[in-house]
Amino acid sequence: MVVTGAILAGVMYFVGFEKTWQAVLEAGIPAFLSTGGVLAVLILLQAAAWKYLNGGVGHQVPFGVLVQATIVGQAGNVITPSTYLGGEPARILFVGKLTGLSYGELTGTVLLGKYIEALSFVAFLLVCEVVTMLRYWRTLFEGAAPIVGVSLVVVLALLIALAIALLMTLQRGWTPLAGLIFLGERMRIFPKALRRLRRRTIGVEKQASRVFRQEERLILPCFITYLLTHVLMFAKPFAFFWLGWRLGLDAYELALIFVTCQVLLAFQLTPSGVGTLDGGMFGMISLVNIPIASPQCAAYLLSLRFWDFALIALGALLAARAGAELLAKAPAPAPPDAAKGTSAPKDEP
Repeated sequence: MVVTGAILAGVMYFVGFEKTWQAVLEAGIPAFLSTGGVLAVLILLQAAAWKYLNGGVGHQVPFGVLVQATIVGQAGNVITPSTYLGGEPARILFVGKLTGLSYGELTGTVLLGKYIEALSFVAFLLVCEVVTMLRYWRTLFEGAAPIVGVSLVVVLALLIALAIALLMTLQRGWTPLAGLIFLGERMRIFPKALRRLRRRTIGVEKQASRVFRQEERLILPCFITYLLTHVLMFAKPFAFFWLGWRLGLDAYELALIFVTCQVLLAFQLTPSGVGTLDGGMFGMISLVNIPIASPQCAAYLLSLRFWDFALIALGALLAARAGAELLAKAPAPAPPDAAKGTSAPKDEP
């Protein structure tokens, strides 16, 4: 976190502290609240999708518990090397401890949710990539930085391959995660532990595939719900810059910003991709001449950081409170004498 703070301070120094602060004041509270509002609605939608999937395996988990678990999981995603993965074990542990439900079944619903989320994400990102390349073809392929255009084509091909692989996995009941664990097992990396993990993983992947095939009524609502989360992420810059400076970004500019941010966040090495995302945003805006000044961009990034760190704090608070409640409910250990079935001798008068 110290390194992350230092990188963020360095980025602000590069732009200029005074210019950045002035841009923050110009943006105002409504712009900053819009970023937090988008994050809040996104969490509610993700919890709603998880609620659908839990119903597919007979789990009646209170929606409030799923919202809290989603916050904890999102906080984990922010501080791990990928904004898409990392907090799932925390989500599973949180709900399992509070409800007593099977970790294996909860893991299956989370895994299926990630698959459906990935499919909706790939579909939306493909549309954004195509729109971006149509608008900025000359800049991306004929200008001074053709490597950017080539990279987009490569990402496009990889996304199509990923979508096909995910669909085949769910339709045919493949177990790719168990296969990866098996490779580690063959390499003699903790073979006994990995063997047990592989067996559990096979069960989880089979369950996710079974629910996908047999509970078709759940899949479409979940897909649409996750798709709405991506639309929110797409529109988030528009809300911020419109409320801050009445700067209206068109669909092509929003598509480019979305593609750039999502690709960069896939390879984050610091919480919320501090440093990587900032440099990518500044570089992209200067490359295609989007009418956003550097201080305005820095203010937007600061807004993202503020709500990300607020999410981390809230996630840590919820996890700590859940742990305290579990400790308070734990039965007190029996006295040694009671455990032996004898009572302590009374004092003689």
